[in-house]
Amino acid sequence: MESITRSGIITLTTDFGLNDAYVGMVKGVILNIFPSAKIIDLTHNIEPQNILQAGYLLKTSVPYFPEGTVHLAVVDPGVGTSRRPILVQTSEQFLVGPDNGIFTDFFSANAKVFHLCRPEFFLSQISQTFHARDIFAPVSARLAKGMEPEKLGEAIPDPKILTLPQPEIQPDRILGRIIHIDRFGNLITNIPRLQIPEKALIRILGKEIPGISTSYTAPRGTLLAIIGSSGLLEISLASDNAALRLKARVGQTVEVRNAET
Repeated sequence: MESITRSGIITLTTDFGLNDAYVGMVKGVILNIFPSAKIIDLTHNIEPQNILQAGYLLKTSVPYFPEGTVHLAVVDPGVGTSRRPILVQTSEQFLVGPDNGIFTDFFSANAKVFHLCRPEFFLSQISQTFHARDIFAPVSARLAKGMEPEKLGEAIPDPKILTLPQPEIQPDRILGRIIHIDRFGNLITNIPRLQIPEKALIRILGKEIPGISTSYTAPRGTLLAIIGSSGLLEISLASDNAALRLKARVGQTVEVRNAET
């Protein structure tokens, strides 16, 4: 794989929230090593320890960044255990974080994965509970500054891969699941646009929605099905919060049928 020109951008994705100083410390470590780094907060509001949610947000966000961007992502319930710290190099991007399946969507045939096993590139003191600061931040800074992955770790063939929830295709219907709820209460499913019939009937939590809407514009309280910006089916409540009103949760079932059958 050819060397990738670095953009100088480092994105941060964590479940740290913003009430504590954790995010600030990570940024401080990066800037001590690479003062001109452009740090972008993708989100720090991942549900605690929700690796699948983090993976979804990375999958839908990473393609919009310039070539050579470094994506530091830490949702790490296994911190302090034997799980490996890794670096993933795709054809255009880098991802740094724990080997817990968070990067499953980026393990294509041309991706390279490295075990970060060279402590000379970490902070001198390593906490068992804060690898984001002590391992991932200094590695990300050096990577964004131009260091090659081969110097930061050793190539490995066996990163952890998560089994991601896929829609179940049945003869008369598609059964999908809610995989993410955004801050507006929109229910994002794992059903892609191409699997939805032209005239669809959507059922969720005892409610039926006839057809796909093209916008969120409707009388307040109208339940809508719409294809969101990630190309997936979303359930929304016009001028309201669908998650709260329906008492919806990640993992619940959404059914799509052809309204003409």
